[in-house]
Amino acid sequence: MKYAKVSGNNVVIKLPIDMLVVAFNDNPNNYDEEIKVKYRRKFAEGFAEHVNEHSSNGETGLTVFQEWIDQIFEEMIEGDSSYIKYPKEEL
Repeated sequence: MKYAKVSGNNVVIKLPIDMLVVAFNDNPNNYDEEIKVKYRRKFAEGFAEHVNEHSSNGETGLTVFQEWIDQIFEEMIEGDSSYIKYPKEEL
């Protein structure tokens, strides 16, 4: 499944609620196997709010989503992507 696509002037990221629920319910990091999603829509809204507003880095204040974007940028640069302009190497 492709989660991201370009549409007009936007990168659109779609995460099906069903997929999030399964991923959460089956997450090995849950400290008890009885931890499950109770209300799907409210869970999805909480997830979206967490993505948009929660900061896990007290030093930078970046949201979880901003940190994820920075990580992707770093991987793109390290991947020597042809669509990124790099400084010319000195011979």
